[in-house]
This record gives sequence, C-alpha cells and structure tokens, in this order.
Amino acid sequence: MLKQHRDPEEEIRTAVPGNVKILVFDIVVFELERLARKASASTHAFASASLDFLEKRRIPVIEHKASPTDVDAALIACALTEKTPTGIATVDRALRSALASQDVPVIYPRTRRGLVAERFHF
Repeated sequence: MLKQHRDPEEEIRTAVPGNVKILVFDIVVFELERLARKASASTHAFASASLDFLEKRRIPVIEHKASPTDVDAALIACALTEKTPTGIATVDRALRSALASQDVPVIYPRTRRGLVAERFHF
C-alpha cells in the first residue's frame, strides 16, 4: 500500500464499519525494527517505510499483555481476549489463515481492490 502511495489509515476506516481505533503492539514495532536492520533489501525498505509511517501518523504503540513473545501468537491472543471487538491487519497469509480458523476479523491488502475486511460483524 505504501508502495502504491495509498493511505492505509484511510482505507482501514473505509473498509471497516463503525468507529475504528488503530493501534500497534510494541512487539510488532520490534519486529519491524529487526527487519529494518537484518532483512533483505526489499524487506528492509518496507519495514523502514512502515516504521516511518507509524511515527509520522503517531499511531499509538501499546504494550502487549503477558502473552506469547511470538508476534503472530500474541496478535491472535489479543484478538481473542480483548473485551472490545478486535480485528487484525496483516499481509501474512499464514497469520490470516490462523485468524480465519478462530473467526477473528482480519484486514488485508489486495493489489487492485485496496483493503479487504472480513468477518467484521460487530
């Protein structure tokens, strides 16, 4: 999305019905920082652009609860345990599949269609 100069925040608000609060877990930021340091050139570029986006937009970074240190497992645990309905945005197909198996709402990008929001029936 950033590569196509599209606004992910605006697309999320358009794709998801109702009031939307966008937050990022600290472990997601740590993972992006790790990828920005150690990944291949293209992954490094996307991770760095994502970190810049989060900083410029001042997206709140929240501390994950005492849960798994694996990023995917922590995201799933959060979505399943939060009192307020929680959806997860991801480009990771394996994570998307795991979320679907738990009936967790998910947002993911499509090249031509923008963002797709599934299972948002709150």
